Amino acid sequence: MSQYQTAGVNARLRLFALLEAQGVPASEADHLVAALEAGAVAGAQSEVVELEGMAPRSRGSVFEDGWDDGGEVGEQGPGGHR
Repeated sequence: MSQYQTAGVNARLRLFALLEAQGVPASEADHLVAALEAGAVAGAQSEVVELEGMAPRSRGSVFEDGWDDGGEVGEQGPGGHR
């Protein structure tokens, strides 16, 4: 598990604890956290898509093609779906 995954899990657990302390029902807390996570994924995906066609030209055409292919994969979303 990477440091970012560990930090994400710890933040998620902390958020659940804070919501529980405020009396938020577990099912509602789960929906709120899931919405935050979905928004984060969507935001990251849109950043990748926006970079399509912006490869540094100095790196050559093979690099440029790979860059754009990665942007297309990002545009498709998780599992290759739009």
